[in-house]
Amino acid sequence: MKLKSKLSYEDIRRLPEGSYEVINGEVVELVPTGFEHGEYELDLGAFLREKLKNKGYVAVGEVGVLISKEPLRIRSADVVYISKKRTPERPKGILDVPPEIVIEIVSPNNTYSEIEEKVFDYLSAGVDRVLIVDPKVRKATLFEKGKREAKIYDFDEEFELLEGLKLRLSEVLSS
Repeated sequence: MKLKSKLSYEDIRRLPEGSYEVINGEVVELVPTGFEHGEYELDLGAFLREKLKNKGYVAVGEVGVLISKEPLRIRSADVVYISKKRTPERPKGILDVPPEIVIEIVSPNNTYSEIEEKVFDYLSAGVDRVLIVDPKVRKATLFEKGKREAKIYDFDEEFELLEGLKLRLSEVLSS
């Protein structure tokens, strides 16, 4: 499918698979990530799937999350968890219901402002918690809907990712 220059919400079901985001109706191609990034996605997705078993759904690998319909804005998340309370059916395609958790893993080509903009988008769309994992400095920053201050953890600290779900990144991530 050749993408037209400005996309609208009506185009959402016809979007092709791929690594891109839609920002204000414009397609923004994403740079492929490396092997380590993929391992982190897999590790975190497997952790969530194991711990949350039948409570919801976990997906990894540039999962489309609808931020707004007008202008059309879709972000590509590294890892998402959405409960069966929010969507009883297994989601297909781009998520138009906000997940409870989005995890983004910082890549060497990411800028601070790009990450900050993504966090703002996810929270404004109704995502409860956004975890930014930065392997280079071995820190994670947890943002919560409705809270002005983020919490920063090093990989060896245990913290509550979701109510009743504790995480210590040094025990979950491959490297």
